[in-house]
Amino acid sequence: MKRDTWLVVSAVTGGIVVWLLVSAFSHKREAWDSDLYFTLGLPAVCLLSALLGYLEPSKPWRWGAAPVAGQALVMLLTQSPGNLLPLGIVMFGVLALPSIVTAKMGAYAAKRSPHGSTARQNH
Repeated sequence: MKRDTWLVVSAVTGGIVVWLLVSAFSHKREAWDSDLYFTLGLPAVCLLSALLGYLEPSKPWRWGAAPVAGQALVMLLTQSPGNLLPLGIVMFGVLALPSIVTAKMGAYAAKRSPHGSTARQNH
């Protein structure tokens, strides 16, 4: 499998794991209903996005969007869509913004780092 595919799978899986862990520890059906989501979950997604942006700086927005897309997927699979689905989609779009920014920061750091350039050339 291509490296990008593994990174996308890692990003989506990371988002899903964060959503499920926050839901489990907070006893909330939807992770974003818990303060833990905003104090631990979203920062964890941002760190993952920054790391993936550093590892593969090409099109870094995808590393910020993929984990949140995974969270939207798990929510759709575990909850009934209901009449608030459009609002939920908008909310996931807003929640993706911080992780997209941090993914771009990771990509910027990789492009500026001579070590980051070497790592990409070896793969």
